[in-house]
Amino acid sequence: MRIYSVCMLCSLIISSTASDTGVQPIVALVGDDVILPCTLRDTVSAVYQSVEWQRPDLKPKEVHLYRDEKDDLVLQNPVFRGRTSLFKEELENGNTSLKLTRVKLSDVGNYTCYIPLLNHQKTIIQLLVGESTHLLTTQTPLRDRSHEIRGAVSRPVIIIEGMEGDEVVLRCEAEGCYPEPVMEWCDAQGRVLPAAGPTETSRDREGCYTVTSHVIVPKSDNNTFTCRVQQLEIKHMKERQVHVPDQMFPKTCWLTVLVTVLVAVLVEAVAGGLYLLMKKWILTFRKEARTSLMKNKETTKNEEDEASVLSLSSV
Repeated sequence: MRIYSVCMLCSLIISSTASDTGVQPIVALVGDDVILPCTLRDTVSAVYQSVEWQRPDLKPKEVHLYRDEKDDLVLQNPVFRGRTSLFKEELENGNTSLKLTRVKLSDVGNYTCYIPLLNHQKTIIQLLVGESTHLLTTQTPLRDRSHEIRGAVSRPVIIIEGMEGDEVVLRCEAEGCYPEPVMEWCDAQGRVLPAAGPTETSRDREGCYTVTSHVIVPKSDNNTFTCRVQQLEIKHMKERQVHVPDQMFPKTCWLTVLVTVLVAVLVEAVAGGLYLLMKKWILTFRKEARTSLMKNKETTKNEEDEASVLSLSSV
């Protein structure tokens, strides 16, 4: 089963006072596994602490309890039975994140990570669950949601990699993404440009995606190109534009062009002349062959006539 930890590297840091840190959205797809991040400040060990994961809108509200150095699931809500776990080897480092497996549509809601013995520290995670390519909790159009949802592409990076002939090679990269994004290139008029090969995709150990795409562009009126990244499941889209300086494109040397054209014309002329010479030679050869054949036939006939006369004379 795949595990999708939405940007665990950006784990929540629990405040040192008894207050909420705000709702942090996490996105998962139906049937996947998801990790709800929660990390104690200053990496305080959680081995000897009580860790309470709850969903206040449910009765019972307990999602997963850890007490006395072991899981205590007596009060756990039955809908989560067999689907929750902590990372026991990470408790020493203050990591109290919750793994929720086989995500369901009914798992949508706010989850609290509560440490009662450490000044009642608490944080809230909002879990959004998507199905297919649509986020079930909203029907809003694509827009920039990078400040609302973890895993939404914050800003693609465009690099001018070099030249290929008289065109420029551009590379666009976006990292730390979840769900997997779609990347495309556009020109200044918004027309989609063909990429130079398929999009390259990789994933880190936390389940986040890094996508890279290349495009080869010729010189245009304004040399402005856009890398567009879309995550349909969370209705997110982010764009990055780049302007390629005119100096990046090789200048055309008219003398070189003229010499090239003259050479092409000369080659064509020589080829044409050779063709005509060959044709004339073939015609001449055929004519001479026919003449020679005619002479041979005439000579043979004369010899036959002389032989006939001599034969009659002897008789």
